Amino acid sequence: MIGVSEGKDQEARAILELAGIDSDKYRIWHHNSIYVHAINEETKESVIVEKATLEVVKSPGALAGDPGHKNNISSSL
Repeated sequence: MIGVSEGKDQEARAILELAGIDSDKYRIWHHNSIYVHAINEETKESVIVEKATLEVVKSPGALAGDPGHKNNISSSL
């Protein structure tokens, strides 16, 4: 599992909240300069929030600008 420091975890949770996601229900999986990836342990739903726009995206390819991927609203990556 990827570890997230406490300070980065608080920042990531704030980003989730600003994007309209209840951060108490999600565990931060990965957080970098581009996005926050969190997982709901109960439902196994994965969400990715782009930090620059606070847009919820489901496909890491959409963040990378991969033309083969568009914002995918399915609950799996």
